[in-house]
Parts: sequence; structure tokens; C-alpha cells
Amino acid sequence: MAWPLPPNTRRLVGLLFLIAGFMLLVGVALRLYVVYDAYQRLGADAVTSTKLVLYLMMVIGGVLMLRYGWRERRGNDTVD
Repeated sequence: MAWPLPPNTRRLVGLLFLIAGFMLLVGVALRLYVVYDAYQRLGADAVTSTKLVLYLMMVIGGVLMLRYGWRERRGNDTVD
């Protein structure tokens, strides 16, 4: 595929990244609520650092997807 993409395709790709990033952040927020509820009911044994690190990585990934989608929709150069 030729680079750079045509403007209409860039806007579509940006929109898809925005939707995916938003859905990922919503999913992680819901999952963190479940972990918080388990922590309240069962104590510190219910939460592992592996879970928290994985969720933090997913939040960072979601934010980066939102950033990339926003820049792609605006037509800014996304190659950093």
C-alpha cells in the first residue's frame, strides 16, 4: 500500500483507532472496578502486582491508540 494514505483513508483509520482506544479504556476501567471490588471483599490477597502491571500497560496502550487516532484524523504526521 502506498504511503502516505489518501485523506479519506487516513480519517477512517484514525476513527477506528479512536474507537478501539476508547473501548480498550472502558474495558480496563470496568476490569479495574472488579479488581477494586475484590480487594474490598477479600483483602490484599485478591490483587496481584501482575494484574496491575498488565492493566497499566493496557491503559498506556489505549491512550497511545487515542493519540495516534487523533493525530491521524487531524492529518498530522504520525511518524515520530
